[in-house]
Amino acid sequence: MAKLDGQRVLLIAPRFFGYERDIKAEIERRGAIVDWLPDRPFDTPTMSALTRVRPGWVQPAATRLYHKLLEGFGAENYDLVLVVNGQTLSSEMLTHLRVAYPRATFILYMWDALANRGHVRKNLPLFDRLYTFDPRDAKNFSMHMRPLFFGPGFDRTADSVPMKHHLCFIGTAHSDRFPIIDALRRNLPADIKAFWYLYMQAPWVLQIRRLTEPSMRHARREDFEFVSLDKAKMQEEVAGSRAILDIEHPRQYGLTMRTFETLGAGKKLVTTNAGVRDYDFFSPDNVFVIDRNAPVIPRDFLEAPFSPLAESVRRRYSIAGWLDEIIEDGSGLTLSI
Repeated sequence: MAKLDGQRVLLIAPRFFGYERDIKAEIERRGAIVDWLPDRPFDTPTMSALTRVRPGWVQPAATRLYHKLLEGFGAENYDLVLVVNGQTLSSEMLTHLRVAYPRATFILYMWDALANRGHVRKNLPLFDRLYTFDPRDAKNFSMHMRPLFFGPGFDRTADSVPMKHHLCFIGTAHSDRFPIIDALRRNLPADIKAFWYLYMQAPWVLQIRRLTEPSMRHARREDFEFVSLDKAKMQEEVAGSRAILDIEHPRQYGLTMRTFETLGAGKKLVTTNAGVRDYDFFSPDNVFVIDRNAPVIPRDFLEAPFSPLAESVRRRYSIAGWLDEIIEDGSGLTLSI
């Protein structure tokens, strides 16, 4: 485990189901003092949407907030500046940080595709080391490939909780998730128990998507939930399931956080991402790839138990394993090892 005894770390990361707190806690566990700046600091629905589509409009306000928070931290220098995504981190702010903290090592980790965060590209030269969860971005932008991780709430064995569901899906109704789930829901045998939690931001969003997307025309209000599921409840449902369904965005090639939460929880994975076959934890006993245009899951896959993984592989995808690789030497992780 990489030690950080007595070091001062500046973490810039978005709020995301508490993972920013998990990262901060793991760094502190290694002996560092950690100050956190929120990437995407404005969390109202309107500002979140604006940050996604027009980050340049939000960055000036974020920069003012960052200066105020940094002044409150009172750090004369940092040993490490770790940025996760950097969605609202302007080039000017990043340059200021480099000048203000000249001895710090600057590391960027992208847990979203640069295709969805194109404005981050101009900041890449301002970092000492670059990591991404996306294999295509790793190749196209000379970044180190390092997959995502699972947090401590998913670190349990497959048989620690009685099984309630053969299959579980919890996620936002983006892109083509509804037609895939709708097809699966209609095709699963009646005696296969499934838990579906397809979140939609508001009923009016559903109305707009019904009008604008052919695949949503027959969607019913009762197909969706309009209150997000908290992390503790999500972990409870995952723990009580045999297999977890993951549907990545069609423009995404890296494996999602849900993939590794499933791995950490000791559950089987059903996924639309065929790239999962290239990773060292892949086993046909535990992972089944479905066609997003004609999704079918064999009954025997959902009924067979999970085959335990080697502990060394499992730890690699824990938050501790992730941080080891991010902060130690910048060598990155290759596929199929």
